[in-house]
Amino acid sequence: MANIYDVARLAGVSTGTVSRYLSGNGYVGEISRGRIQKAITELNFSPSRIARGLTKKHTQMIGLVVSDLLNPFIPELVRGAQDCADEAGHCTLIYNTDGKGAREVRALNLLYERRVDGLIITAPETVEGNQCILDLHKRGLPIVLIGRKLATEDIDYVTTDTYSGAIEAVMHLAQLGHRRIAFIEGDAAHDVASDQQRGYLDGLKQAELTYQEHLLVATTLTREGGAAAMIQLLHLPTPPTSVFAVNDIVAVGAMQEALRLGYRVPEQLSIVGFDDITLAANTLPAMTTVRQPKSLLGRTAVELLLDRIDQYEDGTGRELQLPCALIVRESTMHPLI
Repeated sequence: MANIYDVARLAGVSTGTVSRYLSGNGYVGEISRGRIQKAITELNFSPSRIARGLTKKHTQMIGLVVSDLLNPFIPELVRGAQDCADEAGHCTLIYNTDGKGAREVRALNLLYERRVDGLIITAPETVEGNQCILDLHKRGLPIVLIGRKLATEDIDYVTTDTYSGAIEAVMHLAQLGHRRIAFIEGDAAHDVASDQQRGYLDGLKQAELTYQEHLLVATTLTREGGAAAMIQLLHLPTPPTSVFAVNDIVAVGAMQEALRLGYRVPEQLSIVGFDDITLAANTLPAMTTVRQPKSLLGRTAVELLLDRIDQYEDGTGRELQLPCALIVRESTMHPLI
């Protein structure tokens, strides 16, 4: 696909001259204008988005702020966003925050100072980050949130239906015959985690199972957190026969700890994860999980942001929710005990 540099080279002029021609700002001589137009025609170059960017003083750069690049969920989301942005002629600047509020504020301000055309920001949220997002939004910077929602109605938001996904996970285990279904959750103060917890509780109700408080364990979103939660669950007087985890990383840690303690998966303990990262299909046994459309999340966020950058005028924030899907593999079966 031809770009502005190809046009300048073929026309025998500078890229600055091509830019002035495309934007209509500044003088371009008649001979140069003719050469540029001839090059555009020969190269089948479409200047529409670039010309709009030059006219509106856009940088063609998008900021993408993520919490943890080591979490396998994130790279797939980033790839979807980057591919979509690249197809639209934008460069993606990625900043990892490690889930820390101070780093998130620094990332947001640095990207704003570098004049990105807009920002995409992923969960989990931080108090400091939320305030900074609202401040930048008031300054007119287009923003799209992924998996986090602020108390304002005019910021675009895209997420997945983790509530229904959690219900589906619980119902799968209940239909297999499990009656003691545990849930290893993250921080329920966050929107996505809260939806999963609601899905777990409502799933139990739909399956006509009694909620047992000791079967709901909160932990950190790491393998170590999953292992610690599993130790707590398996040392109960009456341990669960199945465990549903808030994400695949936690589920992997939980599975490894159960195996270390001598439990057979799935014969003695069924395990369900959430996300369907690449690792989930490669555990032993392969993990049953709830798939989130990670790449599509990224692409959808960029599409929403590009609409805002192109001055989509409706002030109401748009909310898009993408469906999840249960992926049944080898880590679940009917209980033998």
